[in-house]
Amino acid sequence: MQKTRTWMSFVMIHVVFMGAWGALIELPEKNGFPATLGYVVWALTMIPATIVALVINKWKLDFDKKSVFLGCMAGFLGAIGQLVLFFTLRIAPAYIVFPILSLTPVVTILLAVLFLKERTGLTGWLGIGIAVLAILLLS
Repeated sequence: MQKTRTWMSFVMIHVVFMGAWGALIELPEKNGFPATLGYVVWALTMIPATIVALVINKWKLDFDKKSVFLGCMAGFLGAIGQLVLFFTLRIAPAYIVFPILSLTPVVTILLAVLFLKERTGLTGWLGIGIAVLAILLLS
């Protein structure tokens, strides 16, 4: 039970920070702050998250080829996603982009079902459906 509470706390913290970030991300660039410096700031904000992840994992790292490959792929895909997001925010308002972006958990669930053969029950699929409906209503 304690592990679930800790897990949910991290999820809620993530949701709050992503919401604040989504609301404020386009302000610096609209006020003349160069987009490249936005990338640098984003990269620097990943350092505290990395330290927290290392503390949780007791500073243990896996160095086998598979772990290094998957870590690099996660980093590269995350960086590409950020670049695409910053470009998208140049051409579309944040109040439309971020509700659509909140569909990423749905994509994660679908990929887990397809590739990892994970299963979700009726409640899970109902939640996915409600999330998709909420995005349509928000946008």
